Parts: sequence; C-alpha cells; structure tokens
Amino acid sequence: MDKFKILITDHIAKEGISILKEDASVEVTTKAGISDADLKEIIGNYDAIITRSGTTITADIIENPGKLKVIGRAGVGLDNVDIEAASKKGIIVMNAPTGNTLAATELTMGMMLSAARKIPAANESLKNGEWNRKKFLGIQLYNKTLGIVGLGRIGSNVAVRAKSFGMKVIAYDPYIKKEKADSLNVKLYDDIKKLLAESDIITFHTPLTKETHDMIRAEHFPLMKDNVIIINCARGGIINENALYENAKSRKIFAVGIDVFEKEPATENELIKLDNVFVTPHIGANTVEGQKGVAVIIAEQVINALKGKSYINAVNIPFMKSQLPEELQLYFNTVEKMGKLAAQITKGRAQELNIKLVGKNFEKDICEKTFDTPFSYQPYTVAALKGFLEVSLVESVSYINAPYFAKDRNIYVSESKLSYYENYSDLIVLEIKTDKEEKVLGGTVFNNKEGRVAFIDDFHIDIEPYGTYIYFRNYDKPGVIGKVGTILGNYGINIGDFDLSRQTGGQAIAFVLVDNKINKDILNEIKNIEGMIEVKIVEI
Repeated sequence: MDKFKILITDHIAKEGISILKEDASVEVTTKAGISDADLKEIIGNYDAIITRSGTTITADIIENPGKLKVIGRAGVGLDNVDIEAASKKGIIVMNAPTGNTLAATELTMGMMLSAARKIPAANESLKNGEWNRKKFLGIQLYNKTLGIVGLGRIGSNVAVRAKSFGMKVIAYDPYIKKEKADSLNVKLYDDIKKLLAESDIITFHTPLTKETHDMIRAEHFPLMKDNVIIINCARGGIINENALYENAKSRKIFAVGIDVFEKEPATENELIKLDNVFVTPHIGANTVEGQKGVAVIIAEQVINALKGKSYINAVNIPFMKSQLPEELQLYFNTVEKMGKLAAQITKGRAQELNIKLVGKNFEKDICEKTFDTPFSYQPYTVAALKGFLEVSLVESVSYINAPYFAKDRNIYVSESKLSYYENYSDLIVLEIKTDKEEKVLGGTVFNNKEGRVAFIDDFHIDIEPYGTYIYFRNYDKPGVIGKVGTILGNYGINIGDFDLSRQTGGQAIAFVLVDNKINKDILNEIKNIEGMIEVKIVEI
C-alpha cells in the first residue's frame, strides 16, 4: 500500500513531527519557506499539507490540487487559507484551535497589565539608568469594566481571569448564545457601540473576516471613554491602525497593547513609535506548551482524516457524523436520502431549501459559527444538500462542498427548529422551492432504527429510502394499480414493496420497489395507462 505523503511548509514542534514520522503509513517532507510558485508546482503530489502562518494557501495554489485531501493549520487563525476555494475542491481544512488557547489568554492578561501599569516602559527606563516613579502612574484593573469582543474559547478564558481581578465583564459576540454569557456571568450586548461606550478596557478575540476587518474605525473612537485601554492579541486588521494611531497619539487612549498587525513583520509600523503603545511580535501562541499542543493536535487530526477515522476541528465541515449519537446518525442518513429523492421528483430549478428539525432530539446545536465561512449549518442540512445536489451535478458533491455548490447556484438555505409538526413529535421536514413548484417531504426514524419517508406534500406514505423505485402520480381511478402490476409481471419485474397514498376523489402517488432495471419500454407502457399523470425511475 502506498504511503500517505504529507508536506510541512512551516516549522512546527518536534512532538508533532514525531507523531507523523512514527506512523508507518506516512511519508513526511519538510520544505519550510517554500515559495508560492514551487508550492503550486508540487502540492498535487501530496495527500496533506501542514502549515502555520508563514504559508498562504490561495485559490491559485490549489487550482490543480492533484491528490491533496487535507490542509492542516497548526494554530487557530485561518486567514492564510482560502477556505472556500479548498472546499470547492473537496479539500478538508482543519486547524488546532484549542492547542494554544491558554497561551493567547495569558498573553492578553499580560498585555492588559503591561498597558495599565506601563510595565515595559518602566522596565526600559530603569535599565537606562533612570529612577522616575511619577512618570509611570498607572491604572488598576479592580472595579474596571472589561469589554470583550468575541466570547469564544480565548475570550471566555479571559473573562474568567478578569473576574479574579475584580473586574466587571461585558461582551459583544453575535454568534454566541446568551446562555453561554450567562454561565460566565458576563453581560452580552447585541450592539458593539454600547460595549465601546461602557468599557474601561477593550480586548478583541475574533477571527479576521470580511465582517471583522476594520471593525473598529475612526468613527468608533469618540464613542469610547477617555483614557480607555485597548488590547488586540487576536488578528491584525480588526482595528483600523491609522485611526488607532491618531487616538493613541492624542491621548484619547491611555494605552494600547498589540501583538498582531495588519502587515507583518511590523518593524516600520508607526504605532510602535508611540510611548503609550506596547507591542510584541505576534507571540500569542509562542509558548513551549502552546507550540507542542497545536503541533500534536494537527498531526493526529491529519493522520486520522487521511485514514478515514474520526477527527475534529475541520472548519469547512461543520460537523462530524461519527460524533453524532447513533439515533441522530440515522436521521442524518435519512435526510440525505430524502434530499436525493426530492431532487428526482421535483420539477424546475431549485431556489430554496429549508430544513425544519422537529422534536427534542434536535434541541442542541451540533455546530456554531466561528470562522469566516458562509455556513454554520447543522449536519442534517448539509446531508440534505449533498443528497439533493449530487443528483444533478456532474462534479463530485461532498459534505464539504455541498453548501458552496448551493451558494454558487443561488439556492437560499435555511433551517429552523419546531417542537411539533402536525401529528409528529420527532421529524425532519425538507422543503424544496423551485421556479415551478414546491415540494415538502418528512422523514423520521422508528424504534426499530429504520429511517422512513413519512409524507410527501399531502400524501402520507411509508417507504424506506433505499433502492430503485418506480414513482408515479395518477388520478385516483379504479384499475390503475392493477394495470401497473400486470405490466411489470409481463416483463418479469419482481416487486419488493408497494406503497400507495391517495386523496379521496383526487390524485394518488405510489412507490414501487423493484429488483430489476426498468427500461424505457416498461416506463412508456406505464405512462400510457389512462389516468397516469407522471412516471419516473427513482434511485435512492
């Protein structure tokens, strides 16, 4: 068996490299500092690539990805990886967000203390032979209001530590539920302007996205208190640096602590010339423990992904099917097949796909939006999209790229949760809207662990979404079913199951499970039965 080839393009901790090299199924190549042109030329020869912040994976570099299956980022930030381009190529993008959480948290607290007490400046002054205590009058953290922008892993850890300093903590994060903030005893604001107005110290812990780039601009600084302290150990570009410079220079801002810059290395940045700006060269994750943590996590994840084993932290796969409870995996399988069924019986171009999750099984969200991907869908929505799109697309549709294909085709996707739906307490409802019609399917899982399609529009049915079916819709008249059976018998077609649903005095639909292939002659004979409206072969 050929070995998995893994390319490392940045320096990572030896513990991570050891994990890779000790696996007999893996062949490791290290090319730290490789140029973009050289990387583009060879990237298709590798099954996986592991990077840090020094390598940028653009759409151009992975234009011809060859056998590349995984991009692993040994760290948190993914602004150096084109996630959408990778997803459209079916490439898994993963990071190691927990490996350096405490390292970044502790640097934030260190920056906060340094800025409030002017520790770096006092240190430099004394080493230069000065003894000037009055020059370094500082501010206490006790009883101050800390505003945290981004209440994810790092932001939450900062909140806990700030509480131990006796600080009041407020936060702004449009993707975090109020329950999480309540559990941390943090007041959550829906409007960032309110946070800016109330905070004595403001710290940022968000990824750099289209939404967060220049999140804080010139017009935001007048909203802040005089002598505010600003900390950014997250990503350069979240705060407009020109505006930050002007407000630090004018002393509107008491002090600034920055570990990250929009353009790095930042040796010529004007901010570092100000005496109330305290800086470090992007060392947020730079602890022995942090570097070891991210290297080990990403090495283990990449190997697991290549071997088809369970893994976590794939940012363009908003779930892991294998991590779902067994019953929810059955719902996942069922709704994927419902999507495939819907695509084959629905006329027109899809415009909307709506998923409704009904019952207590779906109360807890499986994923949350944390990165700049357009999608944070629940797994059932992704499964339905994949099933629906793979019927018509020539490209290989996967759980990774299905949401992107939907976006490219302007299919509006939504999901919602309901406590009940008609007579059902546990159900997944799939609604498809096209330019010609609307179709509604419902699916559930019974106690015998069988997933079933329970209804299509107003027709109540009971079919297992598996196998080859003849689907037909007809006017509800006597003799139609008998004639279908006769035709199939004449051609020697064995019927495995037959499910019929009708509306009194109206129409009926039927799904006939067959063991044999159905040719055009059979289909045409069935179509010619009086009262027949439509006939299709459905493969599920």
